[in-house]
Amino acid sequence: MTEQRIVQVINAALTGDTQKNALELAIFLNENGISCVRDTAGYWADKIYFVCNYNDQSVCYISINEYEENTWNIQGDDSGDAWYENVQLDENVREIAWKNVAVCDDYDSCGACGNPGRMSHKRIFGKEFDSVCIITIKFNNPDAAEVECMKAIFSERKKYIVQNSAV
Repeated sequence: MTEQRIVQVINAALTGDTQKNALELAIFLNENGISCVRDTAGYWADKIYFVCNYNDQSVCYISINEYEENTWNIQGDDSGDAWYENVQLDENVREIAWKNVAVCDDYDSCGACGNPGRMSHKRIFGKEFDSVCIITIKFNNPDAAEVECMKAIFSERKKYIVQNSAV
C-alpha cells in the first residue's frame, strides 16, 4: 500500500510536530485515493521525494529532509492547466495559500526548481501574482493550519481532475 510506505518513511525520518503534520497529510492523500510513489531516479536517487498523483495526473510533490534534517516541503502542481485561477476556497485557506505562492524574487538567477527564467504571471485562487515559479505553490515545513490548507487545495485539485477526465 502506497500510503504505508510514505507513512513508514515519515515515521523514520521526521519527529515531533513535523512528523505529526506530515502524517496528517499522508493519511489524507491516501484516504482520497491520491497515490504517493517514491521517486528514486536521477537527481532523486539519494533523496526522499514522493510524486503524488490522482488518476495518473499530478497533485503535488513531497520532499523530506532534502536540505535539512526533520523538515519536509510540499510543492503544488503546475500541470499546464488553469485550475489555480478560479478555484473557490474559504478566505482563510486562500490567505494561507497566497503566503505560500512560490514567487521568485530574482527572476534571472532563480534555480530553486532547476528552471531559472521560467517564471510567469499567474492568477492563483483569485489573486494575481508576478514571477511565479513553475511549481506555483510551496509549503516549507508546514504547520497544522497549512496542512489543512493543503487538504482543501488538493481536494479541489482532485475535483478538477475528475471533472476534466470525464470530458
